[in-house]
Amino acid sequence: MQPAEPGATPGPAGVANLSGEPWNSGVYYPGPNEDKVAQHEAFGQWRGNPVDVSVDWQARRNWHDITSPDWLYRTWADTPQTKVFGVAMLPEEDGSATMERCAAGEYDEQWSLFGTNLASHGLAEQVVVRLGWEFNGSWYAWSAHDPALFAECWRRVHTAAESTAPGLRWSWDVFRGPGQSVRDAAEAWPGDEYVDIVGIDTYDGWPAVTDEASWQEHYSGEFGLKHWADFAAAHGKALAVPEWGVHPGYGWEGHNGGDNAYYIEKMAGFFAEQRGNLAYEAYFNQASDRVAASLFGPTLNEDASRRYREIW
Repeated sequence: MQPAEPGATPGPAGVANLSGEPWNSGVYYPGPNEDKVAQHEAFGQWRGNPVDVSVDWQARRNWHDITSPDWLYRTWADTPQTKVFGVAMLPEEDGSATMERCAAGEYDEQWSLFGTNLASHGLAEQVVVRLGWEFNGSWYAWSAHDPALFAECWRRVHTAAESTAPGLRWSWDVFRGPGQSVRDAAEAWPGDEYVDIVGIDTYDGWPAVTDEASWQEHYSGEFGLKHWADFAAAHGKALAVPEWGVHPGYGWEGHNGGDNAYYIEKMAGFFAEQRGNLAYEAYFNQASDRVAASLFGPTLNEDASRRYREIW
């Protein structure tokens, strides 16, 4: 498919279509800061059309990492695609930082500074903030063990950051399936006025997608893809899939589909189904042994890589 003409009409949540795909399509491609833009461009060239969205993360050791990641902003300044940044709600090496203190407004100045720095780099209207992603898991400092507390912290962050960067878009992101910190992530919903996008992270595992029955567990099972697509639509929000991919690495050994072209096909069908309300999807092109999802540079999954390139 030919790339869209410059100035193409933005899709859901204002994500401009540069790829010419029926939906906005992007990638996460880890690597040294100085190489990231070139790597994302190379991914687009490999598949035959540019990426609409680049997913990335800033560090999260301390408040400076969260509020002032100038290296990240310099990396992505003056690039045409929408930038999706995973932003921690709390620093991970500050033992005094808590969700209770966030909800009480003690960190409002930090979040106001966060917005100021984004705006000063000209990025406020180009960025989607994945605040406290995968909060329904149990592996992050902001996990929603108290969903009401999570929701109040979200509202405080949103209000403070929007006071200095009102053009931001906010993505409330879960992982597929029943949660570990909170079974139904909807209990941590902060309110329609505080969210622009509902995101769902999903990979080929638990169970591996090897046939229609296992795909239906992903699609229509408890808190599956359709559940969150319907939830987004019911709240008048765009849907996103910020992380997806095959997962043949050791992290899910025995519970993944390996180099799985069938999974690529089924996810493409889901994106096509949701294209009218799909803000974007982004393939998780990570080569680490734990995930081993890479389709390009390096190609670790030849069958999945070939099928992805055929479709995209």
